[in-house]
Amino acid sequence: MKESIQSLLKNALFNNIDEEELHRILSFESCREEVFEKDSLVVQEGDYCDTIGFVLEGTLTIQQYGRSGDALTINIFRHGECFGAPLLFTKQAKYPFTLVTISKSKVLFIPFKEMRHMLESSRTFNFNYLTFLSTHIFVLKNKIKILAHNDVRSRLMIYLAKEMELAGSTNYKMRHKKTEISEIIKVARPSVSRELSNMEKDGLIKIEGTHVTILLEDEFLL
Repeated sequence: MKESIQSLLKNALFNNIDEEELHRILSFESCREEVFEKDSLVVQEGDYCDTIGFVLEGTLTIQQYGRSGDALTINIFRHGECFGAPLLFTKQAKYPFTLVTISKSKVLFIPFKEMRHMLESSRTFNFNYLTFLSTHIFVLKNKIKILAHNDVRSRLMIYLAKEMELAGSTNYKMRHKKTEISEIIKVARPSVSRELSNMEKDGLIKIEGTHVTILLEDEFLL
């Protein structure tokens, strides 16, 4: 559990909260920890939701299926991130997405009751939760903005601009692999690779391994 606590504290909801404070506001006896193998179903769209899942290890992806059966990747979660938080104060909360693992993963599920207790017991946690919701709205807004454009370059530029803002720098390490980027912006992987190369030739960006440098920042302003 000691290792899980340290992993949990890396989540943004627990910024500026130490282990002693965490034990004061959270009862771990009420939580459950689960390990999922690769390609495992974690939650199904429409399932009742009464917990928030914190990713302690591994990688998970949120998918939503259209009428044609095609899966749209909404988001990708890694260590230090969580899912279900926006549903905390929703009546009869149900998952609006399907969540599967893309690698072996460990998740800590904290009941809504415990989450509400933490919000009442800690002003710091309360502030972190409100900050999280604001960021969540920003991410969804950019997802809509990406899908509103048909050309690959526009979608990539919006994606890279969002990543630049999250990193707080024009030079940052890419959080997603090219396959994951293609799923996020709904473009074939070869097209992503080709357009990134074209953008580099045009002097918009510089790519060195997994690091990206935005060279013409004004072109990427959201």
